[in-house]
Amino acid sequence: MATNYDVLLEKVRALGMDYKWAKMFVKKLKDDEEAFPVSDESQKQWAMEKGFFPGRIALYGLTEENWKDYMPDYPYFMLHPLNNHFLKWLDKTTLKYVLNSNGCEETMPDYFVYVENEQCGGRFTYLMDCPTDIPKDKDFLLNLLKKKRILAMKPNSGTSGGLGFIKLELKNSELYENNKPIDMTRLEEIRDAMRNYIVTEYCAQHHDLARIWPDSECTLRVIMCKNVPKDRYEETTWSNVVSFARFGAARSGGASNLSAGGVGIGFDYETGVFQTTGVRYRRFCDDGEWRIRQHPDTGFVWEGFRLPNWTYVRQKIEQVCRHLSSLDYMGFDIIITEDGMKLCEINSHAALDYSQVMSGPALQKDRVRAFFAGKGLYEIDGRAFYRAYAESQE
Repeated sequence: MATNYDVLLEKVRALGMDYKWAKMFVKKLKDDEEAFPVSDESQKQWAMEKGFFPGRIALYGLTEENWKDYMPDYPYFMLHPLNNHFLKWLDKTTLKYVLNSNGCEETMPDYFVYVENEQCGGRFTYLMDCPTDIPKDKDFLLNLLKKKRILAMKPNSGTSGGLGFIKLELKNSELYENNKPIDMTRLEEIRDAMRNYIVTEYCAQHHDLARIWPDSECTLRVIMCKNVPKDRYEETTWSNVVSFARFGAARSGGASNLSAGGVGIGFDYETGVFQTTGVRYRRFCDDGEWRIRQHPDTGFVWEGFRLPNWTYVRQKIEQVCRHLSSLDYMGFDIIITEDGMKLCEINSHAALDYSQVMSGPALQKDRVRAFFAGKGLYEIDGRAFYRAYAESQE
């Protein structure tokens, strides 16, 4: 028997899952079946009827005693969107304006230019931090690079033509794209291909983090949820759901994303101290050992390591939460710099799979469990997921 994923997609869509999220859900199930195959049909049924991908039995160590502590996959996807219409604030360009007051402005990098979408012909719109002494012409990007020496260029949403994130650097009169040398022809190709792109200040990581992996920036993922109030007049407070750091590796080409081969390490939200064990996606581990205690390339052992500037960073996270109090659920992507921190972006429904291995079960925290209960978590029946799966077998 094999899963017909196209049929499964149709069936989970019929159950009410958002189309974009249904496609992502089915892809993640496929990845799970490849990474942690389960041959025992009774185990599959047990996991799926509780809302989990079958491979979570091995990934989380699920048992009858602990499964309620973990956020299951199917309900988490079905709960999208967790935020109301204010989620539009989290668009990368909009976020810069929304956080431009109340002490939050220092959390954002400088924004230089927004390259419009195809409908607008890729027009350059110059933003609030754009230098005034650079001519606004076809050489603007090159001249901006000469002035700043290094730039970050990222899609405002999606992948925007497949360019993805670009670190553009001018070093010793040589051009580099994501640390690889390029020529002027390639720079012009990037300039002409960009659509729906933001060009910003490049934020370099703190030197202590570079000891773990120096060739690309460590990004923190910190997910926060709004606490359920005792009454409607109570001031809004927030709780941490999960928190972990992501580092690049040779296998990932420097990217810190776990899906590209990066390394993830959970840390205690209160103290910023790393957990003993980190993780990689199993498909990137030649020996199959996805739990690790040191960086696979640098050999750095992180047990007991404390994030630099963490007290300040945590204060800023909580300040932004208060400032964006109309939102309910936010996944912060953060770079800790030499003198503080900068936000890369805030996600409205960040993944909660491997993060529960790194940071611990999300629903083990009373306030987090209450938050999801209020969103309808326990009203979603995992048995519907299992039936859809069973009907998709060929």
